[in-house]
Amino acid sequence: MQTIIQKEDIKGLSYDALVEHIRLSKVNSDEYLGLLGDLKAELKLREPTADYQCRACGHREYEERQIRASGGGISALFDVQNEKYRVITCHRCKYSELYQGTVGAGQAAIDFIFGG
Repeated sequence: MQTIIQKEDIKGLSYDALVEHIRLSKVNSDEYLGLLGDLKAELKLREPTADYQCRACGHREYEERQIRASGGGISALFDVQNEKYRVITCHRCKYSELYQGTVGAGQAAIDFIFGG
């Protein structure tokens, strides 16, 4: 069986594409033979907290939180929080960085039904 992606293509994938291929590898394991380790290794390299050092003060300890927000238009009207961000905050000086994430379709549907 042919793999969905080639090993040499992994470095060119976006962060979201890496996450999606890792998710798909759980369902289509035959199509990802030998690639799962490489996908996870590349994702770990891109992790913002890997070898963390604050850009403002150089401190190495951090706190991590998540915030959700409505985008614009219809999602704001119905209070559907379709934007998700990871917040990495320096423990010493409180300098914070936001990293955009994705909200799954299931979570967006639940937000719509139950009102964010």
